[in-house]
Amino acid sequence: MQTSAQFRRLHRHAGIDRFAGLPPQFERSDRGWLFRRYGHGPAIRVSDDEYARFMRTGLWAVILHGVALIAFGAFAWLLLDRILPGWSGNARAPVFGVVLSLIALALQGSLRHYADAPTRVLVDRPPERPARDPDASMQPNYTTIIALVLFLLFMAAIGTQQPASFYIAFATASVTLGVVLAIRRLRFDRILTVAQRERLREQRVTELAIERARRKESDPLWKGAVLLVFVALELVVIGGGIILGVGIAQAIAGQTSDDMGFGVFMLGFLPGLAFGALLFWPLEKLCKRWTGYSALHAFDWIPPGW
Repeated sequence: MQTSAQFRRLHRHAGIDRFAGLPPQFERSDRGWLFRRYGHGPAIRVSDDEYARFMRTGLWAVILHGVALIAFGAFAWLLLDRILPGWSGNARAPVFGVVLSLIALALQGSLRHYADAPTRVLVDRPPERPARDPDASMQPNYTTIIALVLFLLFMAAIGTQQPASFYIAFATASVTLGVVLAIRRLRFDRILTVAQRERLREQRVTELAIERARRKESDPLWKGAVLLVFVALELVVIGGGIILGVGIAQAIAGQTSDDMGFGVFMLGFLPGLAFGALLFWPLEKLCKRWTGYSALHAFDWIPPGW
């Protein structure tokens, strides 16, 4: 049976579908797969075909919710423009940041409903193994949350290429994200018993030792170099998609970078981000084929349950 740390590395190889919340709930066994609700519930056996079907459903759920975020985000800005006609773009930006965060939170809740689909499908199937302790790595710690919010605020503070309203909305959404993540972590800590907290502390010590030992096993130097190239390429592709989308929106609106409004920027930014993500995916698959690793591993400090 794989250890918790080994299993998390395995499901990270799943790529985009890890954002569906499904891979952390499955673990490989000698006869197929075991499903554990939230990653720690009683283990229910599923076949390879059932596992593949759940993964496909989760992948499509991520894509559909991504499209929905773009559509609802654009609609929210247009609605704010209509109901707050006397407000400037900078004044509407913090309101939009909060609204966009609430939209993302609602969609994340919907995505979690999709992630819980195996529970509903397998409700009549008896478990084979008892539940186990919750995995704390599925939740961000408070230090990570603070560091993430400060980093995002720093990026907003030094930004100069986009309208000021964009950075105001970005900063507002960053703070809202931090508050939501902190509440999630607080709720997780409150459900743990004293014994579970002690076992999780011992588990973290063991996993850190395993991770240090794994890092001593060095891969060929060329693999690391190629992986860095793919990380750079994928970031460029995402950024290029955004620049292309904003450029097209500017051309349609007949505006320049100096006089571009926040609404025009968002109407170009969101589709551009989606287009960049479509180009990102083939590069990610090619990276895993050539190096055996995912470029997403560069961001493995992000807990998989976010």
